[in-house]
Amino acid sequence: MARVINDTTAAPPHASVDMEVPVKWSAQGLEQASKGADGVKNHLVVDAALRAVVFAASAAAVVVMVTSKQSKMIPVSPTMAVSLDANWNQSPAYIYYVSAFSVAGLYSIVTGFFSVFTLKKTGVISTKMQFHLAILDSLLLSILSSAIGAELGVAYVGLKGNSHSFWKEICNAYGSFCHHLSATSTMAIISDIALLLLVWLSYYTLLKKIARP
Repeated sequence: MARVINDTTAAPPHASVDMEVPVKWSAQGLEQASKGADGVKNHLVVDAALRAVVFAASAAAVVVMVTSKQSKMIPVSPTMAVSLDANWNQSPAYIYYVSAFSVAGLYSIVTGFFSVFTLKKTGVISTKMQFHLAILDSLLLSILSSAIGAELGVAYVGLKGNSHSFWKEICNAYGSFCHHLSATSTMAIISDIALLLLVWLSYYTLLKKIARP
């Protein structure tokens, strides 16, 4: 009789296996969640770093452009020369360029502080806010690209001239002014590339959130 009682109270051999399965799956789920949180934080770190690059390059582009003024004595006759200035505010394309990159610098400050604040406080940015940032980044990218195109178009005429329109090159006389244009163009392109990477990062983050089960 005692033998029968011992047999019925003994645990079946597969009971320990059944108990280990949910524990194993829960551990894997926690590990995947931890990896996902680390990935989001890494995206926020990269986002903040790229916005810092956009600010630094945009600010440098604006400063170099607005300090590009150069005065030169230009001969108008064999016995007379007049002082002529080459300045950024003489061209609507350059004014648009300075305005666009000033807005880009201010925008990168605001969104950069937002990224740093989100990283320190929660480490997670909402999908809705990520979508809004992606739209705004794309809009600013198109504005900066058009500003760079306008600036480079006028700068090329200053460098090479246009014989069909009888526009003479000025870089042979205003060397310092043209060096400023070259430097500001380099800074502008760096800012534009950083903003493009920001747009790609935003859409990549959104894609991962949508594809997440």
